[in-house]
Amino acid sequence: MDITGAIAIIFFFGSVFGILYIYFSTRHRERMNMIDKGLAPGLHRPMTDHLRTLKNGMVLIGLGAGMLAGHLFSQATFVPGNDNPLPYVVGMSIFGGLSMVLFYTFFGRKQQG
Repeated sequence: MDITGAIAIIFFFGSVFGILYIYFSTRHRERMNMIDKGLAPGLHRPMTDHLRTLKNGMVLIGLGAGMLAGHLFSQATFVPGNDNPLPYVVGMSIFGGLSMVLFYTFFGRKQQG
């Protein structure tokens, strides 16, 4: 294994550890602040399971549609055999984000009110 592969592996696992550490320490601090203010830490209600499943399904459908759109755009504009990942990434980002906006538009506002 060359040095760049080892650095990539260390960077990947370090990033995952860092993200998880920040997530759990921030959640702990928020709960401690809620207890200090006299609020119940369980007061924040997460999404119900069926809405979470719907949101995940919408995102996955959006990512699939983005991959399809990226493939079609790649075939229509680029030279065949050129494996450029940019249309796939852009399509997945646009359609995945669009699915999140649609979910918020239809279901997120109902949860707040």
